[in-house]
Amino acid sequence: MFLIIYDIEGKMDPHGIRIRLVRSLRKGGAFQLQKSAWLFEGFSEDLLRITDEFRRAGGTIKIVEWLPRTLGEVAKREAGHARAIAVAILGAEPIVEGWHERLEAILERLGHRVLLKPVGESATAELTKRGGGKRGSLLDEKKSNSRILDEVSLLDIDGMVLLNSGRSAQSGIIFGAETIANTKILRNMTSFPLIQLERPGKTDGILIVWNESGKALGRRVAEELDLAVITPSLEAKRFTREGGREIRQIQFARTGDDIVVNGRKVGVCLTDQVYLIAKGGRLIDIMGGKLLKREAKKLSFESLSRVVVKTMTLGR
Repeated sequence: MFLIIYDIEGKMDPHGIRIRLVRSLRKGGAFQLQKSAWLFEGFSEDLLRITDEFRRAGGTIKIVEWLPRTLGEVAKREAGHARAIAVAILGAEPIVEGWHERLEAILERLGHRVLLKPVGESATAELTKRGGGKRGSLLDEKKSNSRILDEVSLLDIDGMVLLNSGRSAQSGIIFGAETIANTKILRNMTSFPLIQLERPGKTDGILIVWNESGKALGRRVAEELDLAVITPSLEAKRFTREGGREIRQIQFARTGDDIVVNGRKVGVCLTDQVYLIAKGGRLIDIMGGKLLKREAKKLSFESLSRVVVKTMTLGR
């Protein structure tokens, strides 16, 4: 990732070059840190053209490679800095069951300041209904869960806990791996403790540690809740390329389950061995399942390896 910092005096900008630069950054999926400071993955032709024009107009631009660090990492251990932990709530169920409050209490007891951040419409609506947040604070129907987690990671925090209640512990692992793998910022913040509390209160509830930095926090939270701790890989999905086609196996498929890709139902599992097949950013077939062609035509993506795939019991 790169950090771009820019400035231009108003009298040098009669044609709104600053606004056009911001539009180009947004179009390219950049993240705004502060006024006149953005994070982005790389230069598009449009962004290069705008930056050249910006400089010719008398503006200044600085570009540096961005390597984030938390206060807890750079400060002396004995300084005793308070650590802020974001709890990213994925779905309404953990809120309905009160796990967001219980987790908040545990983290505060461990000495952390907690920020509750709903991810997705159902979590936002449920937390708002209970007086725990302003509807729309992080919600945008055009944003994916991964994009929202990236935005949360840029807040003034020192770690993150994903709070989720999937259909099973296994599906929760896959969902977490895919969501994190599709982030642009969070996945590269290796010094940033990242854990996941999956299906708390259920018989198969687990604590997932997603990076080395999250081990200490994960162990302490797991002890409080008497949960098993696992450390899976973010590459917990089977994906291959053959010629111009992409093939991806669906993990833990069950006969009769709906197949949901990036939030859109695109098929049904006919066996427990199901493979998605894509070409040119489009889903073209499902081996071991039935493809809903009309819905599949509405779906496009950069790569099958980067989409979020879920299987859901019929009717849910």
